[in-house]
Amino acid sequence: MFETEIPKFLISRRYIWALITFIFLFSILFMVLYDRYALSVWFSTADMERFSFTILFYFAAVMILILSRSLMFMFQDRLALTWLQFALWMMCENVVISALYTYITATFFPVSGTAIPDIALRALFCVTMILAIPNGLVSFYAAYRTRCEELQAAQYELQRVNEENIRIKQLAAERERLTATVQRSEPESPRMVHLHDYNGNLRLTINLDTLYYMESEDNYIKVYYKHNDKIQSYMLRCRTSDIEKSLEGTSMVRCHRSYIVNIRKIQFVGEEHRMRYIKLDDESLKQIPVSKSYYESLLSKLRA
Repeated sequence: MFETEIPKFLISRRYIWALITFIFLFSILFMVLYDRYALSVWFSTADMERFSFTILFYFAAVMILILSRSLMFMFQDRLALTWLQFALWMMCENVVISALYTYITATFFPVSGTAIPDIALRALFCVTMILAIPNGLVSFYAAYRTRCEELQAAQYELQRVNEENIRIKQLAAERERLTATVQRSEPESPRMVHLHDYNGNLRLTINLDTLYYMESEDNYIKVYYKHNDKIQSYMLRCRTSDIEKSLEGTSMVRCHRSYIVNIRKIQFVGEEHRMRYIKLDDESLKQIPVSKSYYESLLSKLRA
């Protein structure tokens, strides 16, 4: 125990001032009671000389305590005081204050028949008692307050952790609900489509949700898709029939001899000058023509 480090609150500024104030008030009460039984007590308020020395001694003792505890506070980061070192430090304070009292008593108010060592021992006993009791009481109170603050901090941290756990659980439940909703609303078609060239080599793997439409141009297929919020295109050398076969069961539907469109991206199907067309949900894309031969199959897919 004696080798363990003392709590930091014992050398905090608030603790030091509370302790010195308490010691000053307690010492007055102690000396008034002890005056009846001690021969070497010269404290008095009736005699001007004794009263002046009383004020001087109290002021000097308080200054000694302030200086001692201030040094302790200043060097708290450099010194890791143990309980034994702390007790020795306080004993040094007692010895210095006792020596001051003994010097004043022996020099200005000598007591016949009482030796200086006897006066010094009595002074050390009184000073030790005066400082020990307030030190103990204030230390117990400071430890109690520190413990209460630690418990409050722990309760606050526990409450914060509980609230965070509840919020995480709510977010997880909401995510599961949204995931289940999306899964129910999604068709059984694969999310990714794989496009191959004439030789069967895989050339493009693309998310179906980003795919808008495909346009055949001679022996090529031009694939239009969105990437980083911009419409991109990719030229693929293959037959339209092969592409259409690989897209079976997806949301990609043939609407024209030269066009395959993603029905999820259709904003509306219109007619102008007896020509039907598709308007996609991206304003930058052109209108997609709809031929008569594919019109009914397109409508059936949209109604499904």
